[in-house]
Amino acid sequence: MIDAAYLMLCAGASLARMLAAYFLSVIAALILGTAMARSRAVERALLPILDILQSIPILGFFPAALAFFVRVLPPGVGAEAAAVFLIVTSQVWNLIFGVYTSIKSLESQLFEMAKVYKLGRAATFFYICAPASRNSLVANTLISWAGGWFFLTSSEIIALGAAEYRLTGIGTFIMESFEKGDVESFYAGVAALLAEILATYVLFLNPASEEVLGRRLLSVHATYAALHRLVSAAWSALANALVSAERRLRAPPLAAKLAAAAAVAVLALAALRGARWQPFDASGLLPLFVEVAEQLPVSLARVALIVALSAALSLAAAYLSYTRAGAAALVALAGEVLASIPAVVWWPLLSALALGSPLGPHLVAAIVLLQGSLWYLYFNLIVYGLASLRRELDEMASVYRIRGWWYVRAVFAPSLLPSLTAGALSAWGGAWNATIAAEYATFGDRVIDLGGVGALMNKKAAAGDAAGVAASALLLSLVIVAVNKTLWRKLFQLVERRYGGGE
Repeated sequence: MIDAAYLMLCAGASLARMLAAYFLSVIAALILGTAMARSRAVERALLPILDILQSIPILGFFPAALAFFVRVLPPGVGAEAAAVFLIVTSQVWNLIFGVYTSIKSLESQLFEMAKVYKLGRAATFFYICAPASRNSLVANTLISWAGGWFFLTSSEIIALGAAEYRLTGIGTFIMESFEKGDVESFYAGVAALLAEILATYVLFLNPASEEVLGRRLLSVHATYAALHRLVSAAWSALANALVSAERRLRAPPLAAKLAAAAAVAVLALAALRGARWQPFDASGLLPLFVEVAEQLPVSLARVALIVALSAALSLAAAYLSYTRAGAAALVALAGEVLASIPAVVWWPLLSALALGSPLGPHLVAAIVLLQGSLWYLYFNLIVYGLASLRRELDEMASVYRIRGWWYVRAVFAPSLLPSLTAGALSAWGGAWNATIAAEYATFGDRVIDLGGVGALMNKKAAAGDAAGVAASALLLSLVIVAVNKTLWRKLFQLVERRYGGGE
């Protein structure tokens, strides 16, 4: 029998973690994005680091989560902090880069005027940088929020060898119901999860998108309006307090700086002591590199195929949304809900298919990979692409009655190419992250191992090889970054020359 009260508690706990992670992600995005945009030194230091971090699959952050949260903080608190941290790693990156590009695109005269009127850093941040980042934050929230839900279960069940921490949450409820064979509770959990996801979009995110981006979506504005007033009041109070404090105290005294440095040092020492680091054996790095290199082509083939399929499906959805006005809201809402279904839930949800035939595991893996990559392309085309469609070409096609396949090939797809390219780059990274959930799964005593880098990292995590997990994730990230800096950079340069007036 379904324990409705416990199910509601689990749903509420997961939503609280999501909100906490999103709040921290927005704060981090505003601070780091602004710092990179306003300082060349910070930009040069952080950009390559963030480029690597955003390519690390969530499993690669497990050793850090266990070392710096679970083992340092009090029991219970550490596991909760680790879960929020892991959700942040699936939300924060595109928010940071969104803030960074928004502020970078501002006219330099704005900041020169700020200097003329002697605006301090706090005033410049609250009155220039933060407002300029608003649209980008709202647009990227749609993807970040879905990304948080997608890796929710991986955040609520933190396992590395013998160390396992299961938190009360909807993801844990679903997985435990499946493990116990409680089909009724399993489907009730999935239904509650979908209802929760749908509610967050209809009540909060979609109204924000309509107000800021002008998109027509299925929305209920009353709840959003009340929350918007509350957040606006809190933000204004914070801005006024910090700007006033900065005016009274232009530069922190030396004692305050020393105290802050001492606090950071104490936290770092506590973390190192709790982590109980073992000396790293560099001799094991070469065999590990060979293992990753052997599995890389397997994952690479899957990722390339899935990104191509995601592009085709996203173009089809964008075309349907553009040509059928009544379907636009439903197409967007369907994408929002489906994009948020946690990755590992697909294996138990499609267990009959996965265990029913030799081809079944590969089909389920393709669905999980599609979940990890499709929506980056999907939202890039629907949010950004359709808004920038070349209307004059569309009108010309209407005059000459160019429709159907020729319209898609000659007008529609070329007009969306910049958004398609940007979405494909994100989808490429998302698909690599999804290999963690796609290439390895367990059903009781039965293990599905499809090979690939994701499966390799899962096996190292199951063996408790924290160094192996971290090193595998780092090696994979370096490969992804190398491809981004070569293949993808050339593709972006081609698009820029064609659409930016370079030729």
